[in-house]
Amino acid sequence: MPVGGEEKARAFFGRIIGMREEAKPGPLASRGGCWFRLGGVILHLGVEKDFSPQRKAHPAFCAADLNLLGKRLEEAAFPVEWDDSLPDRKRFYTSDPFGNRIEFILDGDGFGQKG
Repeated sequence: MPVGGEEKARAFFGRIIGMREEAKPGPLASRGGCWFRLGGVILHLGVEKDFSPQRKAHPAFCAADLNLLGKRLEEAAFPVEWDDSLPDRKRFYTSDPFGNRIEFILDGDGFGQKG
């Protein structure tokens, strides 16, 4: 994420996605960025001076209720792009506030969960 993006990260990953922010260890806190957790998922957002969003490479998260999550994202002005190219997997893409691509897959349809 770009320098100074912490509040946008907290709004998106914390309030919209529902992740809990974790305190960074003292020696790392001065570098900026945010750490989040939800269940077994841990996400570390680092700060880059010359930030450029990742539009192709992306993390994928499993979510129990994709319809609800998609609705929450759209209500917060984050467009949702449903992808039906793999008919046996329910999933969509969105972008975080910094333009990074993110994929959400229905829990149980994840690529490590389903053959």
